[in-house]
Amino acid sequence: MTSVLIVDDDIALRTTISRDLGDQGFTVWLANDAGEAIELLAERSVDVLLTDLRMPGADGIDLLERIRALSTRTRAILMSGYASARDYQRAIECGAVRVLCKPFTSSELLQAIRQAVDCETGFRGSIHGLSLVDLLQMFHYARRSLAIAVDGLAPGHVFLEEGHVIHAVYRDQQGEAALRAILAMPAGSLRTMVLPPSTPHSITREFRALLLDSLRTLDEDNVHGDEDELADLEEHSTAETTPDLQRMVESLRQLDGYAAALLIDHESGVMLGGDGEPPGLDRHAAAAGYGELYRLERRVIAALDSEEAIEDVVITMSKHYHVLHAVARQPSLLLCVVLDRSASLGLTRYALASAEAAVFGRGGTSG
Repeated sequence: MTSVLIVDDDIALRTTISRDLGDQGFTVWLANDAGEAIELLAERSVDVLLTDLRMPGADGIDLLERIRALSTRTRAILMSGYASARDYQRAIECGAVRVLCKPFTSSELLQAIRQAVDCETGFRGSIHGLSLVDLLQMFHYARRSLAIAVDGLAPGHVFLEEGHVIHAVYRDQQGEAALRAILAMPAGSLRTMVLPPSTPHSITREFRALLLDSLRTLDEDNVHGDEDELADLEEHSTAETTPDLQRMVESLRQLDGYAAALLIDHESGVMLGGDGEPPGLDRHAAAAGYGELYRLERRVIAALDSEEAIEDVVITMSKHYHVLHAVARQPSLLLCVVLDRSASLGLTRYALASAEAAVFGRGGTSG
């Protein structure tokens, strides 16, 4: 049974969340502040820490920093009604799985807890339409540290650290030979797990070169994909996910005042592609913030009972515009661009719609 520790000085909110989670079958413990939480964590094992950002004394970020010394398995979710971009960045650096913007719904909270549990125990399943090569590229670009267990004729394991493949094991093979054997599997299911702290580094080559050479040495009948897939890998840079999606991001460079562009999964806040750095922000922190903002916008639209869909969200700051474009043909995707205030918003919205159409075809949003 999953255990959740709720830390918030708001008694009413703490009680409401506790009741809702208890009804869902979770084991729930309560703490009024960081000090009480530390005492509880020292006495018992907790799966998920749900903490408010602003509290008297030590705040939620301070608590996240301190629990890392107490428990390596506890996953944290931060709650806040007014988290800044810097707060998002610090939370991610301290290992937070999600930052929930108050007020949030019960379904959003449950989704965040499931995500936190998945980070600890991993997930199992088949990813339809994506090869293992696609998944490795996605995890590489997101700079994920995790282990992938692939179940086929024999189990295999691939280990990534900060997005780079560092080790692979298949039967009695290790290193690049094991990776080639796993890539040659005709079918299988996968499971992700936390990266073991003592994982050896049997693979040291740069990611793109590693994949290219591994695919080249496989028998043609066993390669995941045809010659076009290999050509795509050769053509594009190391830091990419699905090539067409990365090209969609990079096509925005031609905009006047361009600073950066990101492609994110707004449900998870995970960055799937990117070009440039948002001024003054970490790209992964920006992606998490954009995702949280877009989810909030959708809640507002739902509360208004409007039949219209969100096309673009524009954030106007003192020096820059942040424009978030909902990709109509892929509802989980947000294409985000950062420009200085000299840019034309009309041309920007047209460019975003055109970039989407170039990949997914017409029928999406129009600027």
